[in-house]
Amino acid sequence: MRSTETLIRELADRAEITELLARQSLWLDERAADRTAEIFTADAVARTPGGEIRGAEAVAEHAIARHIEYDRTVHAIHSPIIGLDGDEAVVDCGVKAVFIVDGGKAVQLVEARYRFEARRTADGWRFSSLTVVPISRTTSVEQTL
Repeated sequence: MRSTETLIRELADRAEITELLARQSLWLDERAADRTAEIFTADAVARTPGGEIRGAEAVAEHAIARHIEYDRTVHAIHSPIIGLDGDEAVVDCGVKAVFIVDGGKAVQLVEARYRFEARRTADGWRFSSLTVVPISRTTSVEQTL
């Protein structure tokens, strides 16, 4: 049986990692390269349909370049499964994203799976790797609102 102290530590870690997931979505939607160090370790690796990228700054540049053609994006992470192992963690989750194009007149809907590896740093939990597995993407759908 785990001690109360261990359970509290695990719950705090899960809460911090869950918030990190939300901050990663906001970082991506706001194209906030200046906040990359709050999300990723300096040696982070991303594996996306666009290739493998090494280093947090390169990850930020790649992410912004892949989203620059859209007026806005909204990424929603869901169903995270967090596997803790001391100062490291693996996080599997789904993501649904809306890519807004053509001045807001049309949208694309995207679904994917994200797999993060995270580690505890002196500044808190950060992602050390990200693997993106696309599931589906619609063509542009005209908004009716």
